[in-house]
Amino acid sequence: MKPSVIVPLLAAVLSTQTITAMAIDNGRYAIISRHSGLALDVDGNSTADGANVVQWEYTGDENQQFNVTNLGNGYYTIRPVHSDKSLDVWEWSTEPGGEIRQWQFSGGYNQQWAIDNAGNGYHTISSRHSGLPLDVWTWSTANGGDIRQWSSTGAVNQQWRFQPVDGGDDGDDGGSGSNPGGPVGKGSSCESTGSRFVPETIVVNGGTFDGQCQTFNASSALGDGGQSEGQDPVFRLENGATLKNVIIGQNGADGIHVYNGGTLENILWMDVGEDAMTVKSEGNVTVRNIEGYNGSDKFLQVNASTNLTVSNCVVDNMGKFLRQNGGTGFEINVTVDNCDISNMSEGIFRTDSYSSTAHISNSRLRNAGRVCIGNWASCTSSGLSNF
Repeated sequence: MKPSVIVPLLAAVLSTQTITAMAIDNGRYAIISRHSGLALDVDGNSTADGANVVQWEYTGDENQQFNVTNLGNGYYTIRPVHSDKSLDVWEWSTEPGGEIRQWQFSGGYNQQWAIDNAGNGYHTISSRHSGLPLDVWTWSTANGGDIRQWSSTGAVNQQWRFQPVDGGDDGDDGGSGSNPGGPVGKGSSCESTGSRFVPETIVVNGGTFDGQCQTFNASSALGDGGQSEGQDPVFRLENGATLKNVIIGQNGADGIHVYNGGTLENILWMDVGEDAMTVKSEGNVTVRNIEGYNGSDKFLQVNASTNLTVSNCVVDNMGKFLRQNGGTGFEINVTVDNCDISNMSEGIFRTDSYSSTAHISNSRLRNAGRVCIGNWASCTSSGLSNF
């Protein structure tokens, strides 16, 4: 090949590498699966060579944090903070299904990774050695699900969000979600992957329902999304069920009902109906990474004894953030942490029960009214700021 041809081709290659290298800024990240909402994790917090890489619910521990460094050649190193080793294609495999583990950093091609924008704030992570992307093995949604390499499919189990541990900008402007912070920051990371019509309440009895960030639009048979009592919920959770990765559309009806405890994770209410969520019977309820807008009355309603924990939320334009059923004396214990709450016409917490407690911490408020309204046994706050 003539030199005059080599030079333009080389320039084109360098240009492509430069674009790829800009996909992620150098920094420390949690790496979250689009498919499962779980974080990349070195199993058992191990610091040993050969420790397996899995997915796990994000805890903030350093075995779920990774120093990502641009090598300047179109590839990155991805190194677990707790061990300072490296993500490694085990035994230099080039086969689909090859394992991903951690190993002492050597700089080999099996420890170099291409990070490419997949759109909507997500990226693929592909081995320089094999050319294969990281993949949530067998589409697992469970803690401990294996991470391997597999032929590129473009599916969501091969897409990852790089969330800065400090909640800052991840350097990607490709997504326009309601809150690009996702499972580590505040609010929901969901951007609609399609719409689903809901003619009758979806019941989740135990186990997990993963909505894959679809938008669920209630029919008029459930209600009109106004403030009339007696509307039906879009989802009904029973017996410790988990609901995650869901967008509730413009007709919110009566949102989500929880019976006998449950977990809500990564939920967006585009337009809160009668209530966003109602605790309907006794049981512990955990709610995290939620986001909701435009509810005339309550965001959260509690109609039974519960320990309710809410974290990483964004809630705007409601009457109240939380209301215990009026005129009742049963005990609820509410803990709210790391939330942005704005434009509450009345306030944050309201009860008539002398036995109930509430605490809000590490949160930002704007035009949020009184924190405590009513006859709480204890209602306290710490680490609040304005925004």
